[in-house]
Amino acid sequence: MKVEERNTGARYYVNAKLERAKEAKGDNFLDFAKGTEVNELLTDLIEVNAKGFRGVVVTAIVGMQINPKYDPLNDFYACNPRSIFEEGIWYALTENAIPCGKSDPLNVAKNINQLDEAWATGRRPQKAAMAAVLFLRLVVQSKGKQREQLIDYFFYRLLCYAQSLGNYVLAPAESTGASNRQLAEKLVRFSLDFPESGNVPQYLIAKLIEEIFSSSDIEVCGGDESVFGTNTTSKKPADIWTELEGRPLNLYEITVKKVNLKRLDDCIDALRSLKSLDMPVTFICRIPEDTSELNLSNGVISYKGKIFDFIDIREFVISTSALLKPDQLAEVINTLENYISDINISLKTKEGWNSVFGSQ
Repeated sequence: MKVEERNTGARYYVNAKLERAKEAKGDNFLDFAKGTEVNELLTDLIEVNAKGFRGVVVTAIVGMQINPKYDPLNDFYACNPRSIFEEGIWYALTENAIPCGKSDPLNVAKNINQLDEAWATGRRPQKAAMAAVLFLRLVVQSKGKQREQLIDYFFYRLLCYAQSLGNYVLAPAESTGASNRQLAEKLVRFSLDFPESGNVPQYLIAKLIEEIFSSSDIEVCGGDESVFGTNTTSKKPADIWTELEGRPLNLYEITVKKVNLKRLDDCIDALRSLKSLDMPVTFICRIPEDTSELNLSNGVISYKGKIFDFIDIREFVISTSALLKPDQLAEVINTLENYISDINISLKTKEGWNSVFGSQ
């Protein structure tokens, strides 16, 4: 089978399964009622923010459809997962408003052939990884109508989850009547309690910096990109950076995870590969929670000849908000609200928005 034909077939198959799921009802899957093993496995697999494990399962199912001899548990890469997902499956999922990334299966199973308990151990969330292994094991071991019923139920649950995200109503964040400080405190609480794998803090910081420079020629870059992978692989000098006439000015690393020497090494390697080692770098994170393994001196560390500045993310949001006009801060909040409403943002984060901004 030619590559283009294979990828087109993958897209068609997933579209057909999702169309079938749209016609199905819960009564079609009485064998998988709440409390049954399959029901619980798909809850752990699907109803989580981590998209990669869903991507592994749908890719494995498509691979089995393309080649009946394909064994996803012991030779996952035999189906050419990157190609069939990025050039086929991804389009079908996107067309049906299913939350997904461009390279979901590779994000959690890159260069991995065997999908088993050893692979699942240590993955985050581990329960989702284990559910992917156990569900695929059931699919592989089943035959005929039983296998098709399992696959149909998987796509049905996937569609139901996507619809629950699409139908969720966000509370409008009314900014009138509150001071910049009060609104900033809410932004801090929301971004730290519901970081969406780091995407929310990065997006928020980017939008705040954009407003600071809104009347200048300085451009803020990187804020609209998803927080995934390393700067080395993404060819970005940092999470966020400012530019003037195409020339980088300042680099910002935004995180709500531990910053250790390995993270600094990765940053130095990325800057070296981009010939940007002379650029100033500021980490915006939680201090002291994220910097406990570093020997900071007044928010600064010199490591391998490179100086890194550190600013507490709470203080940054509050102080930056104080510099904005009320309508500018309102614009930041409205933009963030639109971002949270996206289908790819998890239900947990949407519920978090309502818990923080639902009442003024």
